[in-house]
Amino acid sequence: MPADPTRRSQESWRAILDAAFALLEEGGYQAITMGGIAARAGVGRQTLYRWWPSKAAVVFEAFLDKVSIGPFPAGDGDFPSRLRGFAHGFVTLYVDGPGGRRLRELIGAAQTDPDLARALAEQWFEPRRAPVRQALRDAQQAGVVRADVDPDTALDLVFAPLHYRLLVSGEPVDAAYVDTVVDLCLVALAP
Repeated sequence: MPADPTRRSQESWRAILDAAFALLEEGGYQAITMGGIAARAGVGRQTLYRWWPSKAAVVFEAFLDKVSIGPFPAGDGDFPSRLRGFAHGFVTLYVDGPGGRRLRELIGAAQTDPDLARALAEQWFEPRRAPVRQALRDAQQAGVVRADVDPDTALDLVFAPLHYRLLVSGEPVDAAYVDTVVDLCLVALAP
């Protein structure tokens, strides 16, 4: 979804991303308009539309540019330890991390914005799911996890309850809850 960097004036590109992020911080995603970004950045709206197909594209690129949130930590040791490390990484990213609040807002906005939903799926969730999926496949090959379990279904089993609490119920997503979810999932995944 990011615009073609070879077609950008670096100065204008930086001004646009700075403006989009500032507006996100000030009023949230729903309050942002392409006109507002253009005005804040001192560029024409046509510049934004030439480089990004939608508000979602520019705001999400600004978020990725400004918020340094890496992938889930890999975890060490055996599969249960690694899975626990990935799940605790969720708390680090979404609850404790500097961009967690804005990320949660973008996830909410993605429910009615297909461009943003696609960007989140491709540029945010998949890069974080991939190492967890690979750890699960490695555990399946080692006989530690049932071979008949679809890795993506297993990932959903672990992370869906965390997302539910984070985005819907408002109950805490803390270390104790993460450990409980992981323990239950490990029982379900055991051969």
